[in-house]
Amino acid sequence: MRSVKYGILFLLFGLTFSINAQQPFFRDHELPEELSHIPVKSIYQSDGYFLWLASENGLVLYDGHQYELLTRSDSLADNRVSSIFRDRDSILWIGYQDGGIFQYDVFNHLKAWQPEEGWPSAAITGFVNDRAGNLWLATYGEGLYYWNGKRLYNFGTDDGLAGADIYTLQADADGRVWAGTDDGISICWLDGNVKKVKHIDRSHGLPDEIVRVLEPVDEDKMWVGTYDRGFGLMSTDQDRIEFWMPEWDHGVISSLEVVSADELWIGTEKSGIWRYRLSDSLLSKITDARLNMSRISDLHRDAEGNMWILSNTNQLLSANLLFEFIQHGISNVQAMLMDDYNRLWVGTQQGLFLRDHLPSGADSFHLQLPVNCLSLYQDNYGNIWAGTFGEGLYIFKPDQEKYHLLTESNGLTNGSIFSIDGIRDRIWLATLGGVTEIAFRNDPVLSPPKLEFRNYSHEDGLGTNFIYKVFVDSKEQVWFATDGEGVSRLSSGRFEHLAGQDSLPVRSVYTITEDARGNIWFSSPKEGIFLYDGRQIQKFELSKGLRNNDIAGMATDRKGKLVLIHPDGIDLLDPAAGQLIYYDKEVGIGEIEPNLNAFCEDTEGNIWIGTQQGIIRYSSTLPVKQIQPQAQLRGISVDLQAIDFNKEHIFPHHRNNLIFDYSGLWYSDPESVRYRYKLEGFNPDWIISRDQRAVYSQLPPGDYTFCLSASDNDLFFPEPQIMYRFTITPPFWRTPWFAILITAIMLVGIYLIMRQREKRLEKQAMMRREKLVHQFELLKSQINPHFLFNNFNTLITLIEENPPAAVTYVERLSDFYRSILQYRQSPVIALEEELDLLRNYASILKERFADNLQIRICDRLQSGYIIPLTLQLLVENAIKHNTVSRNNPLTISISEAEEGYIVVQNNLQKKWRAEASTGFGLESISKRYAILTDKKVKMEKDNTRFTVSIPMLNMDASINGR
Repeated sequence: MRSVKYGILFLLFGLTFSINAQQPFFRDHELPEELSHIPVKSIYQSDGYFLWLASENGLVLYDGHQYELLTRSDSLADNRVSSIFRDRDSILWIGYQDGGIFQYDVFNHLKAWQPEEGWPSAAITGFVNDRAGNLWLATYGEGLYYWNGKRLYNFGTDDGLAGADIYTLQADADGRVWAGTDDGISICWLDGNVKKVKHIDRSHGLPDEIVRVLEPVDEDKMWVGTYDRGFGLMSTDQDRIEFWMPEWDHGVISSLEVVSADELWIGTEKSGIWRYRLSDSLLSKITDARLNMSRISDLHRDAEGNMWILSNTNQLLSANLLFEFIQHGISNVQAMLMDDYNRLWVGTQQGLFLRDHLPSGADSFHLQLPVNCLSLYQDNYGNIWAGTFGEGLYIFKPDQEKYHLLTESNGLTNGSIFSIDGIRDRIWLATLGGVTEIAFRNDPVLSPPKLEFRNYSHEDGLGTNFIYKVFVDSKEQVWFATDGEGVSRLSSGRFEHLAGQDSLPVRSVYTITEDARGNIWFSSPKEGIFLYDGRQIQKFELSKGLRNNDIAGMATDRKGKLVLIHPDGIDLLDPAAGQLIYYDKEVGIGEIEPNLNAFCEDTEGNIWIGTQQGIIRYSSTLPVKQIQPQAQLRGISVDLQAIDFNKEHIFPHHRNNLIFDYSGLWYSDPESVRYRYKLEGFNPDWIISRDQRAVYSQLPPGDYTFCLSASDNDLFFPEPQIMYRFTITPPFWRTPWFAILITAIMLVGIYLIMRQREKRLEKQAMMRREKLVHQFELLKSQINPHFLFNNFNTLITLIEENPPAAVTYVERLSDFYRSILQYRQSPVIALEEELDLLRNYASILKERFADNLQIRICDRLQSGYIIPLTLQLLVENAIKHNTVSRNNPLTISISEAEEGYIVVQNNLQKKWRAEASTGFGLESISKRYAILTDKKVKMEKDNTRFTVSIPMLNMDASINGR
């Protein structure tokens, strides 16, 4: 061991540098073009609802994706919105500069509120509910009004109000109304029907009587912002000032917003935004360049923990206050420790640093040890233990000038120490060479220290000598994360192992933590995280919603959630509910390159995380009301007509087309929101989509429930569901009374029906069979006269003009007619056989027309069946109706132009004297095919061609008909 003066060490290696205090990450929300040059005065959101902007051109709804401008119906009306408020009955009230008051209804419209007494004629500057349910209105010029549900009453200066020009309005826990005026604060209430008022002014210690902003913080506290003298805190139950910020010189306060009971944000009219921490009276400035010297119109913290800022340049910014950052000064953070005095120790490759706050609010980091620091721990004597890479272990007391260095020569198993943990007078070191256990009987920094060493290695049952993490759980069991043997637990000097397929299915483990129920969690490289409940191990990975399997750090926050630190960001896992929340680039975290086990927790419950780029602070105790996307049903339309879905739930059978419009409010990362919906009674399973609309058409009568939930990941459990139940009533002929009536009528006539039913059915069946047989036989026989007529005419012509050719023609005709008789009784014929008949027929026609007639048959026709003699009839029909001569040759082609059809096509050259046509041939073909197939015969005719498309048949067509 060595002991030297701490001051000498500082002179040799001391280094101090200052950087800005931790700052949140600000996102810019670009306003649409129609709003970019319109002044936007304020922001409003009640828990779980939409974000609203009050602009000079109307009310603006923002759902995280798009902006919707809502204006009053009268085109000449004043659309300058001056205040927005949602009352205890969830009614959204909108006040205007001209004194107009409107409500936002379920039809997404603005509806004028018209009390019998009429509107005020001055700008509406605020709304609140008192404890009795009365709605109070603040005006700039006419004092206060209150509405008791029946009448609107004025509360003015003649009733004791300090001034008629009211800037701000708030209610306290006792139901009293606080009004900020040019003459201080007027606290107003009703005692029965008697108006009561109390003043807070300079005589009560108020430094400035022009009160611009009031902001409640607790049930009995109210922040006050003034025009000239800064801000302070008042007690609402005692009506007195508890604190006032001294020497404020940052200008007029335009807005105040409470982050927590300890932190306040202050918006000013000339110097941007300031934040004040009550516990240590620290005032610091938000240093973002976009806000540095701007005029802040409004501040608002939403239910997710986002702070929204409106500046004079119409710039809308937001910052998620769960995460803040220290960057551009300290990097490659490998170890972190928050000591008993809430001072942050940071171990890096360049050394061990101690963080202090400067009066300006900036951070100052002082070099304490110029070593490559890997791990930190504070013992019960207040000593800091710093594990290094290769240089051993430093133990020193920050408030004194002594330290000790322990190396392998002093008893350590290895000089590279990855992790340190302990309990009371016993410390365990996780090293590259195994585990060292150090017991001490007195303060280890005292000289001489009484230290006892015990080393564990592979030979002692540790399993492996490479240890990433040591962790002591609430039951004082000591756990070791190893590289190669999973997790080892030290119990009574012996090691138990969780490794291998039968227990922990991974060999390397990075980190260990314990949840609020006493379960132990492990993380592994590339394999996700594991839960051990003392009996069995359960694995969580990508398939269960984990975003990245490579978890570099894992801690448990004060609310019982697991903080999972990985290269893609930070996730929060609720072990009890199985709920995962992702945080990444939308809150300033993206590709953060975290170092292994570089995190710590401070006395307030904040978790500090070290990365290659700097330090992240996660405020786990920040009061956040919404921790997952909030599904909102925006509207329901029935047959394209919007309905009041709060009241209408029953629809007649002919109004059965429903459209559901919805949103998933997650302003932290709106692009990540996905929806899951199902119509119970119709959808067998859930439908997952990014769309914000669900459409259901022609719903049958029945009872239905539309279920909807939203999530920022693939896990939709246990996100809350929105449900809308409705009924589509059946038509009167499907109602019970109508069924009873029909049954009675049927019983009256059942005797006659039973006597005649069998005879009638037999007669109808016989008639159908006879009709079908007659129709089919008739259609088959229709082809023969037509065929013989045309061919005998041809034969007569040949006998007169060329007798030898007529003899040959008769022989061929005889062979062809023999084939006709052979196939005449067949309902269908193979296409190949039909083509052979056509070729024989073509040779007969060749005798008469020579080269004036060209019949072209495609060589690549599909196999199938057609009705016999169909092609012959179509060829004959083409010759009958078209000129065939040397000057006008006729070309007939047989091809396959589309799947399942044979196409017969000829050039169109009508005869000068058209032959009489009955249309019977084509009609006969169409009717015969209609009996055998659903496919229709297609006929097309243009100026140059006539085309007939014949459907191909299956072999069983003759048996089955269709």
